[in-house]
Amino acid sequence: MKDSQVRTLELPERQSLAEVIYERLEEMILAGALKPGEAINEKALSDRNGLSRAPIREACRRLEQAGLVEIIVNRGAYVKTISRRTAAELCEVRVVLAVHASRQAAAAFTKPRIAELARTMKAIEAAVREGDLASFYRLNHDFHMAIIEAAGNRRLAEIYTGINKELNLFRWRAFQGAPGLDDSVTAHRAIVAALEAGDTDAFVARVEEHLRAANRRLMESGIEEDE
Repeated sequence: MKDSQVRTLELPERQSLAEVIYERLEEMILAGALKPGEAINEKALSDRNGLSRAPIREACRRLEQAGLVEIIVNRGAYVKTISRRTAAELCEVRVVLAVHASRQAAAAFTKPRIAELARTMKAIEAAVREGDLASFYRLNHDFHMAIIEAAGNRRLAEIYTGINKELNLFRWRAFQGAPGLDDSVTAHRAIVAALEAGDTDAFVARVEEHLRAANRRLMESGIEEDE
């Protein structure tokens, strides 16, 4: 049992215990503190935090619905392991959604909105220069979600977010670092430049090229087919 799981959970008011536990466990899974295949120890969480197991189990069920946890009868909850085949399928769906959203979003990018995206791009570049992977991943997520959300389709944004979370599980299996950071910086610049030029076709094409390149890097991780 890792210390990261048994640390004391912060329990703010106005949220159910199950909601708080869900959010904290999700954070730990997405940050790699809980790795694919690792058990979520209900007893340790319960004992350390003085909680009953009921809200922990409810949180685990929600994590299962979100595609981050697998509950095995008579064994418990485990962080989900994403196979290479599943990751490839998720990558393809992510591209399809992003291309559609980008075309819908292009008209919504006013000058102030483009300027905000450019500021995020600069922050990404700074994170790369400093080797700050945690900030890179957070800012990269913000950059792409700004495009997705500009499309104005909430369900699409929710599905896209869910796919990214599942792919994050495969990333933790595949590698710990972040290969292709320089390529990512170049791609973000090209995306912003296309928006600044008002060229919708180029903007959509740059988004698609960037995501397909990111998908290739992820799938070239060397993990053998396991499904």
